Amino acid sequence: MAGGAIPATPLLKDELDIVIPTIRNLDFLEMWRPFFQPYHLIIVQDGDPSKTIKVPEGFDYELYNRNDINRILGPKASCISFKDSACRCFGYMVSKKKYIFTIDDDCFVSLLQLILNFLDFD
Repeated sequence: MAGGAIPATPLLKDELDIVIPTIRNLDFLEMWRPFFQPYHLIIVQDGDPSKTIKVPEGFDYELYNRNDINRILGPKASCISFKDSACRCFGYMVSKKKYIFTIDDDCFVSLLQLILNFLDFD
């Protein structure tokens, strides 16, 4: 594979979920699009469940908030901590994949990595 280019068939395509705890819109996903778009995202909204979280178009995702967690887990919902990004644990619970990758909503791609991926050096 040439200089950091993404393989034609993504690695672990059918075996990997990406879990993202968030309190904000997910515009940061645009810079991760070349890496994350082939995968299923499990987004767990922290904080106020009435707030609408926007996800850029073109991603395959499920979005959960505290109301969903309460509905799904019932009296055991309190085991999922909120306001400390530990809500990602719910994403681990609902994933059906063999592997889970997690990332915070304030992690950014290195500019050098983006350049190498798009220039495709040999």
